[in-house]
Amino acid sequence: MGDSKVNGMDEYRVTGVAWRISAAFWALAGLAALYWVTFSMGWSTYIGYFADLPDDDRLLARHAAAAVAILSFPLMLGAVAFAHWARTWVADDGLRTRRFRGVHFMPWQEITEIVIDQHVFCSDGPYHNLYIRVRLRNGRRRKLPALSTEPRMYAVHADMVARWKAATAPTAATGAPTPATGVATAAAGTGPAAPDHPAPRMVQLTK
Repeated sequence: MGDSKVNGMDEYRVTGVAWRISAAFWALAGLAALYWVTFSMGWSTYIGYFADLPDDDRLLARHAAAAVAILSFPLMLGAVAFAHWARTWVADDGLRTRRFRGVHFMPWQEITEIVIDQHVFCSDGPYHNLYIRVRLRNGRRRKLPALSTEPRMYAVHADMVARWKAATAPTAATGAPTPATGVATAAAGTGPAAPDHPAPRMVQLTK
């Protein structure tokens, strides 16, 4: 489960322990390979192995693996950092998201659409191929972070849509609904309405 309660808000963070451990492992492997090439072998010697293409297949495989680890190091390190930092908060007043650039608040009244979309580069599967996207009144589209690994994606989306509709309904925007017919109401700027008393009876006084 990637959600929890924080200050009355539903908080969603990246889940999926297996891929986070895998990303951390590859980040450490890249760091170790980078250390080995820089301080033990030297970059000129390391690059020379690929230039000369040695006949030793094991040596070539070892250097190729080190190259893959080094090249994937920034990507894996960024994935681990994003998994730790990314958040989406759902509250009664709107959505809050956190990425590397900080926290961004989107009131429900500024949102015009909340949809589930699919990543174009991912195949069908239980995780990572879906995400929730919102459209704002200014035309911008924003992906909500930390939700692609949420197993209850459709339930989370339904909860967001319900809160959004409740906050943007006419009764939520203007206050209490108009009272029923027959109850005296005051127009704006005219003061309180006169009470609805029955009309007085005419009584003739005689001597």
